[in-house]
Amino acid sequence: MVQEKVQDKYTNFNYAKVLKAIAKGNKRALQQLYEQESSLMLGFGFKVLHQHNFAQETLIDTFALVWDNAKYFDEEQGSARGWLYCIFRYRLNTTIKKHFDALKEHNKDKHPFIVGDECQNLHAGVHEFIEPGSFDKAFEDLPEETQRVLLSMYFSGQSQAQTATLLNLPLGRLKENIQLGLRHLSQQREVLNVQHDDIITIGEFVLGGLTKEENDKIVNLFANDLTAEKLSLIWEEEFLHFLKQLSPDDAPESVWVRIKQAIIPEQNSPVDEQELADELALSQAQGDNPEGKKSFAQKLKRYWISRRFWRYLSAVLAALLIATIILRPFENPVRQVAVLYSSLQKNEVGFVVEQGNQLILTPVIQQNMGDNLDLQLWQRESTGLTRSLALLKATQSTELSSGQRIRQGDTLFISIEPKGGSQTGQISGQILYEGAVVNLK
Repeated sequence: MVQEKVQDKYTNFNYAKVLKAIAKGNKRALQQLYEQESSLMLGFGFKVLHQHNFAQETLIDTFALVWDNAKYFDEEQGSARGWLYCIFRYRLNTTIKKHFDALKEHNKDKHPFIVGDECQNLHAGVHEFIEPGSFDKAFEDLPEETQRVLLSMYFSGQSQAQTATLLNLPLGRLKENIQLGLRHLSQQREVLNVQHDDIITIGEFVLGGLTKEENDKIVNLFANDLTAEKLSLIWEEEFLHFLKQLSPDDAPESVWVRIKQAIIPEQNSPVDEQELADELALSQAQGDNPEGKKSFAQKLKRYWISRRFWRYLSAVLAALLIATIILRPFENPVRQVAVLYSSLQKNEVGFVVEQGNQLILTPVIQQNMGDNLDLQLWQRESTGLTRSLALLKATQSTELSSGQRIRQGDTLFISIEPKGGSQTGQISGQILYEGAVVNLK
């Protein structure tokens, strides 16, 4: 019964209709899609990455891309939900490549991605809802090793060669299992009953792990063969059956706020303001605010989800910090300052830097980096030379010795790196904050 309710959630949701509304600029439709899929996507992302911050980043990037590209979705070309997860898995692979060093360090003591015993458990209990002709029935009929290979390829985000190593299989045997599994599914599933010479190769492309040359070949095929492109979306939706065995992971409210910040114009329009009001009314209808407390809660939530409020707040905090610096000259006469802005959220201040007798960095936004990541400060001189200055405290001020000097014209960066800092001596993680050094006198 529980499984039937979960299935109804996805079968009764009109993804194509919602994407059409998003293509017309309807942000409420984007929120409906987010509420429908975010917990499952976040659970998927965390299973692969084992890192909540990067999983949330992937989710935000996905919905920003959906907002920008919904107008290109063609319902005649295939599944709307398959199209959505094409974007999500593309962003997931991009996150892996972008933060490879940080993820490698973070996951060094963990079981790599989804393989081994954990992978075997993903399809446990599937017999409870098997129906003739269903994906679950076709999948259950496959040999155990083939099931493990298909699941591992789908969830690992790694190449076939890497996944073969993780599964302790020869590469040739892994490829044989992939071919066997995809051929069986294409023969058993009515939606895949399409005559096409490359139907198995397309399924292999969607499953993931091909070489760049193999991927490029399929992409070129899509450019000249609309049936092939349609088949890719069918395969994508077929593989979504794997997700039924994952535990959803509810996203914090801040994730939706950051998505809105990423898609709304620089200046909030009257339409944006009305939509924020509509969201507040909706949350009231869903019981967020008890009777008698609506006025205060409504105002508080309006501020919380307003990008303008956070921009003003960070600017005020930065101004107060700088004023404090200037008004205590005899304690630590300040000669240079820098305000480091977020590279992800425009006009959001992250750190204020002051240099007098010492170099002091004060966070405006405090964040928990976890046990396996660090913030690292970098200095790029006017000559172009970049060097590391220090690892930073994410939740309190960091004081550096007088030997660390910054000058007007320098640019400061703060990146997220593996515990202990970059292993290469250069910036290897994502740059979170940056800003220019200026003289006060």
